[in-house]
Order: sequence, then C-alpha cells, then structure tokens
Amino acid sequence: MNAPANTLDPKAFRSALGRFATGVTIVTTRDACGAPVGVTANSFNSVSLDPPMVLWSLAKTSNSMPAFSAASHFAVHILAEGQEDLSSRFASRGADRFAGLPLNEGVPLLDGCAARFVCRTAFQYEGGDHVIFVGEVTAFESADKAPLLFLGGRYAAARRTGGAADVIDPERVRIGEESLTHLIARAHTQIARRIHSHLEDSSLQQPRLMMMIAIGQHDHPDWGEVSRRITATGYSPCTVARDELLARGWIEAPGGRFGLTEAGRQHYFTVLSQMRDLEEHFCEGLSASELAEARHILGHIAERVSDDEPSLI
Repeated sequence: MNAPANTLDPKAFRSALGRFATGVTIVTTRDACGAPVGVTANSFNSVSLDPPMVLWSLAKTSNSMPAFSAASHFAVHILAEGQEDLSSRFASRGADRFAGLPLNEGVPLLDGCAARFVCRTAFQYEGGDHVIFVGEVTAFESADKAPLLFLGGRYAAARRTGGAADVIDPERVRIGEESLTHLIARAHTQIARRIHSHLEDSSLQQPRLMMMIAIGQHDHPDWGEVSRRITATGYSPCTVARDELLARGWIEAPGGRFGLTEAGRQHYFTVLSQMRDLEEHFCEGLSASELAEARHILGHIAERVSDDEPSLI
C-alpha cells in the first residue's frame, strides 16, 4: 500500500480504480467554429453548493481538448439507465457523435438524461495526464430516472431497495444457460409452442382453453368463480373468449351458471388428451420421485410469483 507511485502497475491501478462505481456523463460544448463537441466521462463530481460548482476531467491527449480548453461554457449530462448506446457513441473515436440528434443553439443539450447541468467554465487545473475543469452551474434540470452506472469496466444498473440504491454488477445478474430462470423459460417456450400448435389445429386458442378448463373442472360455476379460477392460473379472464365460446355453442350459461355443451366437451377432452400425451413425452425418462420433486418445486415457484399481474397469452 506504500509503494512509490512510479512502481505502480498501471493496469492494476486502473483495475483498482474501476471498483469504484460511478455515474456516466456526456459533456458537450462548441468549438471555435461553432461545431458541437462531446465526450463521455465518468470523472464528474460535485464541488460546491454556494456557489453551485461541479468538476470533471479530460485527458490532455483527447482530440476534444482544444475545444473544451477554449470554451466559455459546457454542459454535463448524467445519463439514465438505457442510454448505454449514447454513452458508447460519444466514447468512440471517429464517430459522428451528434448524428441524428436534435441540436439547439448554444451549448448542445441532449435529451432523455437523468439530469443535466449548464456550466460556465470557472477554472482549469493541471492534473497529471488530465486537465480538471471546474464549472459554475448556471442552469440545471433533473428527471426521476435511474442513472446509468459504470463498474469494473462495464455498465451497471441501480436497484432501489427501501429508498437506497444498490449497485448491480452485470456479471452477477447475467442469466446463463444453467440458471433456473433460463431453464424454466426455455421449457415453457418449447412446451407452449407444441401446445399452441395443437390448439391452432383444434381452433381452440389459449384464452378459450383456459376458459373451458375453468368451466369443465367445476360444477356449473358462475362468472365470478370462473374468473377467480382463471386468475389463479396466472391468466386474465377474457370476456371476448367467453362470448366466442358461447357463440360457437361450446359452452352454455343457463341462469348465469356455466357448463360445457356436448360439442364443447368433445373439443375439451380431445385437447386435454393431446396435452397429456405431450406431458408424457416431455417427462419421458424421469422417475416417479423426480416427477414428484419437479411438481413440488414448480408449485412452490408458482406460489411465490402468484402476486404478479396475470398475463393473457
């Protein structure tokens, strides 16, 4: 920890600095000819509240250095989550950084940011291989948006928990092929594709099938009970599907109590038989204990997410 500065490994030093999570900004100005200039920087920081002052730094070797060193004003844009592409554009050499972006008179201002500050250049200081710019804030705007973060050489996101913001390292939230979420989603996609194929062949789309299951497995339920049963599966009760089934003559509702007609019962049991065959195919090779454990685990997960808003597929 006490090694002389000239013995420090530059790569290791840069990596150590990267453990400090920062926001991401784009700083803009205009050069002597009036052309817009902008760079991505994560060296932004506050300096003073009275007067309001902020700072950022720029490498002396930057092509933008002449413009910023001569500019009387600049603007700092704190990027919002989802603006990674904009950040990368302004960090790339040779890119037309303002292409397609609306430009105003004066210091260029970018839209969609979490906050932005228009500053008068107050001081410039030597800082090793960088120049530190201190600006007095003359105007600012802010929005209720999550900021874009930078950690360990990668973009990161902020997660709010109880009013505080936790930094999320993308490597920790990366969903790989071995993750349970990925495997469940993959299995659901493959199974749903086969089921939807059978449903299309029988002219019985998913909302109609859920409606018929809610009706067929219970003794003449009313609409409230049908809706409750469908909602418990994670779907939304669909009055359009109900009216279509009534019009087709597959369900009936004498006295407000729903039931399957003979034609509806034939379609219902045909599709259920097909679904049972699919289930046996997908579960082939699993033992009875493995199937029981799978049902237990999936049932537990379904209960944990039961408070989510139902979706209509």
